[in-house]
Amino acid sequence: FFETETFLRFRDACAKAGIDGDTLVPGIFPIENWKGARNFAKRCGTVIPAWLDDAFDKAVRDDRQDLLATAICSELCSELLEEGVQKLHFYTLNRPELTRDVCFALGLTPKVALENVA
Repeated sequence: FFETETFLRFRDACAKAGIDGDTLVPGIFPIENWKGARNFAKRCGTVIPAWLDDAFDKAVRDDRQDLLATAICSELCSELLEEGVQKLHFYTLNRPELTRDVCFALGLTPKVALENVA
């Protein structure tokens, strides 16, 4: 999912079905490569917001895709935490830098150099 509301609707539907929505842990996939992430999402049937396509088109043009990816992921995680989500699961795919930057932006961890990962 690319928008907070998607997860929140799912959490609410689970709660209505008797599933404790507070135990759900959203999987966060920081966008390292928009083209690859977009293709993967499309194959999974995930709705891709037009604003996201437009934003990454401009970011790629200006060589700012890492900054955009960090900002979008940080905002998504911040909104989830504000809505009561207690845990986040990051899919790093052996590329932990963006996840580290997001956690730093959220104030969850100090920014440190990554060593001996994966």
